[in-house]
Amino acid sequence: MNILIAGGAGEVGQHLIRDFTRLGHRVRVLDRSERTKAIQPSDLVTSLHGDLADAKLVNDAVSGVDAVIHLAWSFADDARVIFGDDIQGHVNLLESSCSHNVQRFIYTSTATVYGRAVQHPVTEDHPCLITEARKPLYALGKYTAEEICQYYFKARGLAATVLRFWWAFGATIGGSNLRDLVRKAIYHQPLEMVVDAGGAFLTMADLGRAILLAISNPAAAGRVYNLGSLFLSWRQIGDIMIRLTGSKSETRMIPAREWRGAAFLNEVWDLDWTRANRELGYVPAESAEAMQASFAEALRSCIAQVQAEAK
Repeated sequence: MNILIAGGAGEVGQHLIRDFTRLGHRVRVLDRSERTKAIQPSDLVTSLHGDLADAKLVNDAVSGVDAVIHLAWSFADDARVIFGDDIQGHVNLLESSCSHNVQRFIYTSTATVYGRAVQHPVTEDHPCLITEARKPLYALGKYTAEEICQYYFKARGLAATVLRFWWAFGATIGGSNLRDLVRKAIYHQPLEMVVDAGGAFLTMADLGRAILLAISNPAAAGRVYNLGSLFLSWRQIGDIMIRLTGSKSETRMIPAREWRGAAFLNEVWDLDWTRANRELGYVPAESAEAMQASFAEALRSCIAQVQAEAK
């Protein structure tokens, strides 16, 4: 299969490139990041450096591929960037996919479109409370992109699928709130956590498998799927962090109504992926114990990075 990964020079894209080429798929990468130039070309990998706003470049990139995976997003907090650059690039990809009769279009979205979890677990039928999201402009942009995918499916016949997830990790894991907690653990400061807060983490390997399942299943066209591998509470993450750093930090559990810290740490994203299981046959590849071990190794890498920066 010939696959285009838009925004494929980042951590997620690099992992997908390795997984897909290992299975014999040909991968074309389009990304505006300078990292694109470092991607080693091979018989199975080619790369293009440029912006999705360049309609001709996008059209050339899409030509001859069987599937498009859209990972690219600016993560800006500026409406002009989100609804200018991001959405324009998204439309360019969709238009070119229709023009070249691409078989499948996969859009990677986010749990943030749900805004605030008011029902548990969070299924795909959960209302999208955009204005209540922690980053409402980001949520609105991603939700708009989802709805445009639905338009191209219904009006133009493009087999587009939307995948929603909370936090994906591979060999390492990032995030400013996580790194802040790591610093506190390193310096033996108290780790404050909200009771029951946490979320459904997704391994990069499971994301790659889910994408291939969606590409290969015609029933996935026009559908939205939650994805996850395992749920971890911040308390569990804190315990792992303390063990890996040898920290003497105390874990303080605070009721949600009394929390005054970062809003991100006071959310519960217990995504339910039953629909993906039922319709695509998606199941996490490893046991909960094995995935926790993988998470610990990713966190160990993050800790090493924070420690190196502190020197």
